[in-house]
Amino acid sequence: MSKVPFRSGFVTILGRPNVGKSTLLNALIGTKISIISPIPQTTRHQIKGVLNLKDTQIVFVDTPGIHSFKDKLTAHLNTIAKRSLEGCDLIIYVADVSRKPGEEERRILRIIGGQRIKTIMVLNKIDLGPKHLNEYIEAWKEKSKKTNNDPLLYYIPVSAKRGNNIDQLREVIKDNIPAGEAYYDTSTLTDFPLKFRIADIIREKLFLVLTKEIPHSIAVEVEEIKKRKAILHIKVNIYVLRTSQKKIVIGKQGEILKKKGSYARSDI
Repeated sequence: MSKVPFRSGFVTILGRPNVGKSTLLNALIGTKISIISPIPQTTRHQIKGVLNLKDTQIVFVDTPGIHSFKDKLTAHLNTIAKRSLEGCDLIIYVADVSRKPGEEERRILRIIGGQRIKTIMVLNKIDLGPKHLNEYIEAWKEKSKKTNNDPLLYYIPVSAKRGNNIDQLREVIKDNIPAGEAYYDTSTLTDFPLKFRIADIIREKLFLVLTKEIPHSIAVEVEEIKKRKAILHIKVNIYVLRTSQKKIVIGKQGEILKKKGSYARSDI
């Protein structure tokens, strides 16, 4: 009886902003790797999450959403997203079936259509109703006719938030990555540096507390991490675009910073 070969591969998660890429990554891994927020441009880095199974290691690459805007930050995020396709074995293309396909969607279809990388279309947010599900399938078919290239393997409807069909998706991914050695130690969950992970958690909590008031250009820098006895001390800088925005981030009598700190500590 022949031994089942060990499988390992890189899987890029691609989609427009707010389709649930980070939520999907966390659901597939089974723990929180990437931050989540309804605010566009939440994910600004290429974040890797590692799923270790008995005979398989899958390295998921979460990417910023592909935007159709032309500002400098958006251009930078688009570049990161496109580069994530280099050397990947499989693309997970995530679509939000609660929204109509738009210009950003067509742009993503052109990007994927220019590749010959096996692709799975994940039709996410079915918990909100499959209102536009067929429109995404038709958009893909139309794109395939024009480019004469169709790397799509499956359409899989899921709810990353509720976990619907996540096990099925995980098995399909596992079956479509190549045989090979593990890229990371089997205890590794992510290669994203600790300072960046903590900074992202704090930024996520700022989005959560401030909702629409917060500027998208806000940045968080972890300057220092020190352990003193049983307590971890973290020194953080929060950057805003304009001086007037400091009041929003600090809040009355430091209320916003206190609330953000309380939420962030539990995740950290």
